Amino acid sequence: MTEKTPSYTIQMVEAPDLSADERAAAELRFRMALEFAVGGPDYVLPTLQACLLARSLLEDLTPEELAEDDYSAEREVIALWEKAEDKAIMTALKPFNRDMGDARFEIRV
Repeated sequence: MTEKTPSYTIQMVEAPDLSADERAAAELRFRMALEFAVGGPDYVLPTLQACLLARSLLEDLTPEELAEDDYSAEREVIALWEKAEDKAIMTALKPFNRDMGDARFEIRV
């Protein structure tokens, strides 16, 4: 069985105080936690794309329309991605044990 190279990269940005090794370790922790949360590396991009699509479908709706059951699937997709991403961010930043300011992770295709 050969290991497939992921079709995306993770880059930590807005963290100027970190060394290259610290940044690489945080990016790896983020990737591993995100992949675990969505079911594996093959599901990261499809899950992200589903979230972005759901957000675009809901962006012009009023709060009353958003509350309708017709949009529960879209809300669920968004919530699942946000939960996975939040957990990955927390996992990646926890070892630093300090406020990381505007640090964030970008997923690039």
